[in-house]
Amino acid sequence: MRRFLHEIVSDAAGRSDGMALLSVLGVLSYICLGVFAVVVRGQLFAPEAYGMGLGSAIAAGAFGMGLKARFGGNSRCQP
Repeated sequence: MRRFLHEIVSDAAGRSDGMALLSVLGVLSYICLGVFAVVVRGQLFAPEAYGMGLGSAIAAGAFGMGLKARFGGNSRCQP
């Protein structure tokens, strides 16, 4: 399990990838906050809104990782 988690948050060279780590943490926190709102606070579960929000979070992470792969991970943005 530990190897699987390491492969998720590392790049091809074996270095940790910050964008992948932030994406995984963002999706996990989104899911945990959704469960917290329903279970603890007693709010109604809206599957349409939850699905759109979760899909947006996953798409944003994938888009960011795609841009990083295309333009290089070590390049910095020039002002």
